Amino acid sequence: CEVALGEFLKEIKKNPSSVKFAEMANILVIHCQAADDLIQLTAMCWMREFIQLAGRVMLPYSSGILTAVLPCLSYDDRKKNIKEVANVCNQSLMKLVIPEDDEMDEAKQSMTLPAEPTLEESLSKPEAASSGESLSELDITALIQPLSFPCSSERIQVTLNLDGIVQVLDCHLHDTSIGMMTRIAVLKWLYHLYIKTPRKMFRHTDSLFPILLRTLSDESDEVILKDLEVLAEIASSPAGQTEGHGPSDVSDVRPGLVELHVPARAGQLSSSGTKGLECSPSTPTMNSYFYKFMINLLKRFSSERKLLETRGAFIIRQLCLLLNAENIFHSMADILLREEDLKFASTMVHTLNTILLTSSELFQLRNQLKDLKTLESRNLFCCLYRSWCHNPVTTVSLCFLTQNYKHAYDLIQKFGDLEVTVDFLTEVDKLVQLIECPIFTYLRLQLLDVKNNPYLIKALYGLLMLLPQSSAFQLLSHRLQCVPNPELMQTTDNTKPSASFKRASASNIDYTELLQHFEKVQNKHLEARHQRAGRAEQLDRRVVL
Repeated sequence: CEVALGEFLKEIKKNPSSVKFAEMANILVIHCQAADDLIQLTAMCWMREFIQLAGRVMLPYSSGILTAVLPCLSYDDRKKNIKEVANVCNQSLMKLVIPEDDEMDEAKQSMTLPAEPTLEESLSKPEAASSGESLSELDITALIQPLSFPCSSERIQVTLNLDGIVQVLDCHLHDTSIGMMTRIAVLKWLYHLYIKTPRKMFRHTDSLFPILLRTLSDESDEVILKDLEVLAEIASSPAGQTEGHGPSDVSDVRPGLVELHVPARAGQLSSSGTKGLECSPSTPTMNSYFYKFMINLLKRFSSERKLLETRGAFIIRQLCLLLNAENIFHSMADILLREEDLKFASTMVHTLNTILLTSSELFQLRNQLKDLKTLESRNLFCCLYRSWCHNPVTTVSLCFLTQNYKHAYDLIQKFGDLEVTVDFLTEVDKLVQLIECPIFTYLRLQLLDVKNNPYLIKALYGLLMLLPQSSAFQLLSHRLQCVPNPELMQTTDNTKPSASFKRASASNIDYTELLQHFEKVQNKHLEARHQRAGRAEQLDRRVVL
């Protein structure tokens, strides 16, 4: 049988123009899922040749082919041959999808090709084949619809059955038992389809969005990276701006999915009295799904704190590479400003601040904030500041980064009214460690200019007074001992104004309003802590009773 099939395949390869590939496609799909390794390998080799010889004629059978091929990509070395052939089939099939598929209308198909098996048929019929039935015993007429087929496959106009492909890919993503390589292949397919056929793919985005968000909790970093690529493409594709692709236009969305909401524009949300605090990203490459992504990502972090602790920084840093870093921080800060869970808001702000200060991916954004030369950078600072107020120490560090030393000193003066906890002192300790890092080299050099940076020195002394006698206290104390005597640092040229004063005077930021906002947010946190403490005390009393 193996020899006969081999000879048959040779003849097909010699005369591909006279072969009715489509009529045999379903038979191969079924036997590519056979339990017997030899049968599966033979069918997979035939499938590889069919895809390479027939080309786009095989596209209408893509969902059935993927159902058979994708699980094989996670095979171990015991089935190495099947895995390698399946990988070639997968890559070859992916190359058949072209941008023109995004424009083709299924109603304009020039001819009817044999119907491909549904997902259920593809999964059920291999059981009959592997239970001992021969090929002749199968109902071949049920698999093939006879038709008059052109001799040359090049003249056939086919249409990509995107709905069937997305159904198979979605099914595999929901299956937690599939291997890592299969999950990566599924995400590569989704990314490829969003690149080649974005208009049609955005019809499926609302149904795919929840599972793509859940995939961020995958154990594999490679899977998460591919998942982020897909989400980033969804969030930045111009096709996402089309009016007809909004959530309300999708009539066949499955029930039970999380509804995705787009926040109102920040201009509508901000109080009328604020100045220069527009908080919505304005980069034209970002579409409406970008905001949905940011909202639902923060919701995911809020409901799954372990994900935030273990992968939060990794996910945000990768997104800053894939998307616009300023937009990410701008939008997250805007969303956190209205976060009702104050404890989560404080934790999230601390995470974002650490990424902002330490990640190489955000070097350009740090430089933009360091000088505050443009209106955009000042608006970004104000937006970040208002959310950073959820965490007092991160607010001070943001002021250090932006060289707002007087305001940093004013904030530290307010710390005397706050509840000083162990967590608070730990964050001050970490800030002192950060000041000694390369990121704040410019700040340490400014300590030489005592005359023009008095509030920087006062702010650092304020942090020193907050700290107990610890290693961080000794570190900062030694640094401040290195500050030179101002009389020894005097120069003859006193007419030239310092750069820091010129920048501060040009910034036009209402620091009084920002300071009032800081106090307001901290009062909310204090009330929330007291409420939590009261609930804990009531619970203790119930336990005692």
